[in-house]
Amino acid sequence: MSSQIPWIEAHPVAAFFVGAYAYTWIVSAPAVFMEASWTAWILVVIGSFGPPVSAAMVTWLRGDDVRAWARQIVHWRVGWPWWVAAFGLPVAIVAVTTVVLMAIGGPVDLDHPLQSPVLIPIIFLFGLTVSGGLNEEPGWRGFAQPYLNDRYSALTASLIIGVVWAVWHLPYFLIPVTPHSGFTIANQVGWFAGIILLSVILGWAYNNTGSVLIVMVLHAMVNTADVLLPLAPDVLVVDGVIDETAVATVTATQLGVQLLVALAIVAYFGRESLARGEIPGIAQLRGENR
Repeated sequence: MSSQIPWIEAHPVAAFFVGAYAYTWIVSAPAVFMEASWTAWILVVIGSFGPPVSAAMVTWLRGDDVRAWARQIVHWRVGWPWWVAAFGLPVAIVAVTTVVLMAIGGPVDLDHPLQSPVLIPIIFLFGLTVSGGLNEEPGWRGFAQPYLNDRYSALTASLIIGVVWAVWHLPYFLIPVTPHSGFTIANQVGWFAGIILLSVILGWAYNNTGSVLIVMVLHAMVNTADVLLPLAPDVLVVDGVIDETAVATVTATQLGVQLLVALAIVAYFGRESLARGEIPGIAQLRGENR
């Protein structure tokens, strides 16, 4: 079966991007004009599901196998090294960032109390479901990545997704209830650059496993590991004012470590595939392999 909408048939990735933007931006738009409230937060959460909603719709409209696309979300048999990487790599990045900040005299405080052991799994589960995992990865990696893999090198595909993914977040910088609205200039610049680097890392995990679940976990762990960074609050905020220099130091250090990880992946696996073996492509979405 093929799509009855020629433009979607000819431009599935563009159709997916348009759908993801339209759904998220339209649903979340009213929250821009609201104070921080449960209503605004609910609109943001529902709107954040634009990527999987659009991916499912484009897959269906093209006459492809929606179940084959969805099965990637529960594909867990990827080998234990990938589970170690998904849970451990973000923690390792934070650990290296901490060591570098200590070496350069950055705003860290190892005596600062650690996050509650109860809070950490809550943050992880939140990230796995409605803050980057289930609400994003079935679209960015589970749909756009295999299509773009068939047309570009895996590195180029990941960078394209990274840029589109970063811009998709723009409304969140205008919505008072989201953390993005409180970012400093250094945070904003660093966040956009970090998203693009993270897209390379997530693309690498997806291309080697064909599993959306593994990138959901990796994405959620990146968000969770951030709270483990032992920053010194009294240095970051002085007399109620954010110290832009201290924030920029942390941001630049994190970006530097992420960049080294992304470069190591590209150097070892190669920019063409970022993987060892056959990478996921359109055939996977149509249920023709795996």
